[in-house]
Amino acid sequence: MLRFLFLCLALVLGTAVDAQLSNPLGSTRSECPIGTQQCGFRNCCRAGTTCSWDGHCIPLGGTYCGGGRSCPVGQFCIDGGLRCSAHGSKQCGNGKVCPPGTVCTASGDCRRTTDQEQLLVPGADPTTGCLPGGGCSNPGWFQCSETDSECRPGFKCSKGRGCVPIKAVDCGYGKWCKPGEQCLPEGGCAPE
Repeated sequence: MLRFLFLCLALVLGTAVDAQLSNPLGSTRSECPIGTQQCGFRNCCRAGTTCSWDGHCIPLGGTYCGGGRSCPVGQFCIDGGLRCSAHGSKQCGNGKVCPPGTVCTASGDCRRTTDQEQLLVPGADPTTGCLPGGGCSNPGWFQCSETDSECRPGFKCSKGRGCVPIKAVDCGYGKWCKPGEQCLPEGGCAPE
């Protein structure tokens, strides 16, 4: 009787191993319908979307926020990728988002931007946004004279190359640490 049980167990295990070898991804891989493409192990992306690096479908031209969340064309991720906002908008300290053409007030409200507050692109023709060396910049973006990097509003030129957030500690070449931290020679940040 014991031999019979071992024989049955060997047959069951042998069948399971054979099935796993014939389909190494097991049952996690799905068959995508016609007109879609496999994206990661479980998703099928339809036309008008593309596959993110971690296997999620995102709209073409959209911004990927991570964790399967994305923003449509013309918007970017805010609040750690939990919400989307139009390009050119600003997030106030209290979390309120001011649309393009407005600024945050000290109380956290939005008010229309005056002509004096408009960001000008250094070295650019203010009427067209075109740069002195050729090419045009996005509205509000500026070119770093030392590195030719192009930075968006809210960022500053980094030593060597690239851009970092205005309030960040610049470690060079686009790497940065939070205020109150210092750059480590081997990379990374440490408290000051």
